[in-house]
Amino acid sequence: MQSTEQQQIKQDAPGKLDPITFEVLKNAFINLVDQMSEQLLRTCYSFVIYSRDFSNCICDRHGNTVAQGTQDIAVHVGTLHFSVKSVIEQYGADIQPGDIFITNDPYNGGTHFNDVRIIRPIFFDDELVAFTQSNGHWADIGGSVPGSFDITAKEHFGEGLRITPMKIWKAGVFQEDVAKMMVSNMRAPNDSLGDLRAQSEATLCGARRLLALMDKYGKDTILLAFEEV
Repeated sequence: MQSTEQQQIKQDAPGKLDPITFEVLKNAFINLVDQMSEQLLRTCYSFVIYSRDFSNCICDRHGNTVAQGTQDIAVHVGTLHFSVKSVIEQYGADIQPGDIFITNDPYNGGTHFNDVRIIRPIFFDDELVAFTQSNGHWADIGGSVPGSFDITAKEHFGEGLRITPMKIWKAGVFQEDVAKMMVSNMRAPNDSLGDLRAQSEATLCGARRLLALMDKYGKDTILLAFEEV
C-alpha cells in the first residue's frame, strides 16, 4: 500500500515514469547502443575502427542524444547530436522510411573528416520516433597524404573529402553511384565501402532493438523515457 507521501509525489508528477520502469528503460537504451558497437566490431573493415575508434548513439526525433555506449569516445558523443540536428534542419519533412544519411562535415556537427557518421531515422507506425547513429574513423578519406592527416595543410581541401549531410540510402535503395564516387577519392576504397555497410548494419541493429522495446512497452512510454533520460 502506498504511503501518503508516495501518493503525493505521484500526483505532483503526472505523466512521469515510475523509478523502476525508468531505470529499466535507461539501461535498455545503453545496452542497445552497446549491441550496435558489437555489431560494428564484428563487421568493420578498417583496422582503425576495429581498434575501437568509433562511437554510437541513439537520438530522439528532435536529434537530442538519449544514450551512448559504455566504451564510446567523449569527443564523438559530445557532438553526435549536432549531426542529427543538421540532417533534420536540411531535410525536414523529406525524411522517409528506408532513408539513411551520411556526413563527416565539421561545419555540421562533425569532428574531423575521417570520422564518418551514418544516421538512420526510425519509424514506428509511420511516425518518426528516433535516430540511430554510428560514427567511425575511416582509415583514409582522401586528401594530400595517406591517412588524411596533412600537418602542413592550410585549407581543409588538403585533408580529404568533405561530405555534407546526404542520403546514401534513399527509401531503402542504396545510392551506389554516390558511394562509388566517394570511395574513389580514398586510398582504401574497399575498406571504406565495407565500413559504410558495417556502420549501416550497426544502426539497423539498434533500430530493431528499439522497435522491439516499443512493441513491449508502447510508443508513448518509450518517448516519455527519452524525455526523462
